[in-house]
Amino acid sequence: MYKRIIILTCLALFSLSCSSDDSDELVDEPSVVGVWKLTGYDVGFLVDINDDNVKNSDIIKEIGCDVNEEIVFKTDGTLAANDTFHHVVNIYKSDLNGNYNIIIECVEGYTSFATPYIYENNTVEFHDVVSVISNNQFDRVFENAIEIYNEDFTEIIEFRDLTLTYTRL
Repeated sequence: MYKRIIILTCLALFSLSCSSDDSDELVDEPSVVGVWKLTGYDVGFLVDINDDNVKNSDIIKEIGCDVNEEIVFKTDGTLAANDTFHHVVNIYKSDLNGNYNIIIECVEGYTSFATPYIYENNTVEFHDVVSVISNNQFDRVFENAIEIYNEDFTEIIEFRDLTLTYTRL
């Protein structure tokens, strides 16, 4: 999208003189083009996976796995997701106290994909998820994407939303 701008030229010399030039010069709105890093993986409930007595709903702050996922938005309307988050995350709810417990298996290797995207009015859409960009960040919310199991992992007992946060590098 382009916005029409008015260029004001002002001279200051004991008095102020201004002129207006209604120019056809066009200015791009802020762009999504560039590199964005996965900085949040919010599971919607507090956990202390690393036993530091600090609970977080963002498991990136809790795990010892490398998280190198980046999304590169290109000017041609395509994106490349590099080194996607593919660690194994298993969540169960304790029968004894109702607490959520997460078992993480760090997976080495490199997984990526490419896909088209749509960017308009500070929103970006790909894989049918629309995200609003604000303060150089955007969240991708996946409804009911997290499966919570019973303690012996034989039954899914509830679902939770997963929120991924990306920050512009």
